[in-house]
Amino acid sequence: MNFIETLKSVDLVLATNEVPLVVGESGIGKTALAKKLAKENNWSLVVIDGNLLKEGEIGGLPTIESYTITNSNGEKIEKKITVYAVHNKLREIDEEIAKGKSVLLFIDEINRCEHTVQQELMNLILNREINGYKLHDDVKILAAMNPSSKYGSDFDYQVVDMDAAQENRFVWLNMEPDYNQWLNWAMDAGIEQKVIEFISTFPEYLHRINEDDVRATPRSYERVSKSYKMYKENKDSIPRNVFLNVIKGNVGKVIAEEFISFVESDCSPLISYEDVFSCETLSSSVIEKVKSESHTRLYLSAMNILKTLESNLKNDDNISENNINRFIEFLKSYPVDLMVGIMKDIKSNYINVYNKAIENEEFVELYFESYSMIRG
Repeated sequence: MNFIETLKSVDLVLATNEVPLVVGESGIGKTALAKKLAKENNWSLVVIDGNLLKEGEIGGLPTIESYTITNSNGEKIEKKITVYAVHNKLREIDEEIAKGKSVLLFIDEINRCEHTVQQELMNLILNREINGYKLHDDVKILAAMNPSSKYGSDFDYQVVDMDAAQENRFVWLNMEPDYNQWLNWAMDAGIEQKVIEFISTFPEYLHRINEDDVRATPRSYERVSKSYKMYKENKDSIPRNVFLNVIKGNVGKVIAEEFISFVESDCSPLISYEDVFSCETLSSSVIEKVKSESHTRLYLSAMNILKTLESNLKNDDNISENNINRFIEFLKSYPVDLMVGIMKDIKSNYINVYNKAIENEEFVELYFESYSMIRG
């Protein structure tokens, strides 16, 4: 499943009060999925990384406390009890609950921790309690792990496999990389435009295993974006070789050299919102450029334009019908299969644009005509 499919699946599983287990390679976006899920549902997010825990840490260190009871004869008797300290992450949950918030507890790397730690986490996940601490009913749990060779994975992760009984307590959801989903996410997440354009041009580099070198993952390009932003703003003080070495350390030598060549080349910019809307009529040069662009770059252009148009409509509902007409005119120049895909995206992700477009007869006719052409 891609990012969006996994997100919707997790939402459904949580609604049934079961525990979803997202299985995906390192850097694929499991943490980003948890953040998006929490944001969309207005939940507080608390993250526990199993890989960083030591034995006994999540359960809390034990202390002995005394207490006194009075027996039937009126005699006072002193007894001892073991009390466990509450881990700071569990305390963080309690603090959010006290504020009246619901909490999404994201437990990551559950198969990359010591076996004893895994057992402690299983107690928290499956029984919702550990050493006397009980999770509030308003806490939902999402677990995640890396693939294991036990399940046919070719990746050499150092993992601790669960037994069959533990495995059967989860709803397993396998997440895979999808560059179109990543491009949409990257535009919202503020990833540098050149990094987005690079992946749109070389989608195979988004998740790439480089033999005897650093593996490139979606998470790698978040770091590349930050480094590129710093380099772009400080070219006078950051040598090119230094920047290249940093990129190599994120995505490997081959991709790093490709990326440097890409950002230094005179690649034409994507068709922008201004290109489409700034003139009284749609420029013939824009239509000609559409014909020479790849599907991926055209898709990226459309998403950028739609995000701006959606934002403008959200802030000013009185935007002229001409804006919708202009976008439809622009979309007509797209390849038919891509045009239909973008129209579906409009319905799913750009509600303000869709509400305006669905009232436009030309938009409706264009959709059905294009869909009929694809179906033959």
